[in-house]
Amino acid sequence: MQILNSKKKIKILELITLFSIGGATETVVSMAKGLQNLGFEVEIATGPHIVSEGSMYETAEDLGIPVFTFKNLRRDINLFVDILIIIQLAWFIRKNKYTVVHTHSSKAGVVGRIAAFLAGVKVIIHTIHGLPFHRYQPSLQKKLFIFVEKISALFCDKIIAVTYTIVDVLVKGNIVPQHKLRVIRSAFSLEEYLKVNVPKEQIQARFGLLKNDIVIGKIARLSKLKGHEYLLSAFAKVAKAVPNAKLLIVGNGELESELKHFVKKERLADKVIFTGLVLPEDIPSIINTMDILVHSSLLEGLARVLPQAIMLEKPVISFDLDGAHEVIKNGVNGYLIEPLNIEQLAERIIDLCNNKSKAKSFGKIGKELLKDEFDDRKMVAEIARLYRELLIKS
Repeated sequence: MQILNSKKKIKILELITLFSIGGATETVVSMAKGLQNLGFEVEIATGPHIVSEGSMYETAEDLGIPVFTFKNLRRDINLFVDILIIIQLAWFIRKNKYTVVHTHSSKAGVVGRIAAFLAGVKVIIHTIHGLPFHRYQPSLQKKLFIFVEKISALFCDKIIAVTYTIVDVLVKGNIVPQHKLRVIRSAFSLEEYLKVNVPKEQIQARFGLLKNDIVIGKIARLSKLKGHEYLLSAFAKVAKAVPNAKLLIVGNGELESELKHFVKKERLADKVIFTGLVLPEDIPSIINTMDILVHSSLLEGLARVLPQAIMLEKPVISFDLDGAHEVIKNGVNGYLIEPLNIEQLAERIIDLCNNKSKAKSFGKIGKELLKDEFDDRKMVAEIARLYRELLIKS
């Protein structure tokens, strides 16, 4: 209570594993700026970015957000390095006298919470953007990750989940008690999605699309769990049924050459466009050029691209996993597909390609359903309220 009554700004550290372009990092940067605008003193600590996945450093610098990089903070598990980074972070946190430490992503969430606890931080919070364990992991690995999450939860005051589904999994699995959890959406600037200023023709020309093409799009890092191979297999069937269908694959990653080889083998090179890495500010205009957005990921808290596409009145199709059902009402504003069911995925894409009025209706209804649920101003206000609530109790 004394901290809230003093004139000194509340000092916040947002901690994330990587500073590459991606949903969690974009959320952290947006959150940091919003909290600054509310009068908090906010800094970010992170591990290095992955060069092939782009960087958020320039964005943070433009917004005036200080970012500190720890080279030993990495995704992979290494007991010696992980103990070292805990010590380094604890020293850094204590030295800079942060009042609140808020961790994001799995690895930073583990080492960061322990470090903040050792440094004697008043309020420690962790956001789960996506669970580190999932149904497609080897059983032993999954059990280990569940155990680590259970232990890590002891080192923080509150855990934020971006979906209600994550909360259900944690509570039903006796991993985190209900009272320690709160749902706050990973949000974005609605203004950027309600007022897209770049003409469709400009994006079509950029990627070699024709005016009468039906554009199916997917936006995700090209990695195994994002499920590009399932969409490409489905699109091979779509291309035969819908001659003017084109598939826009937005993003890059380690599977790029493998996916391009599949496209070549299936003779789809003239119908599948790989955009490579694109900047976050280009995403609204690129989604606006699409007719249908598909998300075939095997693991996702809730892909931001789904509500982003919905706010642009696009019909969405997704595997029925994790939090997808929280924004997609099957047969109302899009389709939920049985995971890994390529036949069903192809059928639903063809259905929307051949029924433009249905696709348009899905888009309009979806936007009406979401309203301002994913407005970043709402997210920041809820985060700030939680910080103050916990500081009063500390």
